[in-house]
Amino acid sequence: MKDMGELEEELASKAEPILGFKPSSKIKRGPIGIIISIICIAIVFLELNRSGVI
Repeated sequence: MKDMGELEEELASKAEPILGFKPSSKIKRGPIGIIISIICIAIVFLELNRSGVI
């Protein structure tokens, strides 16, 4: 079984041709990643609210 770091590196390598850059777990865990996560959660909540699920 692979550890989490190896899985992240493998997925980042696969995503690089699509995104044009290699996503880094450092960005995800830093303040930028937290802000992006909060924005995504807000968008999901608004969409679920608008569709009547919540």
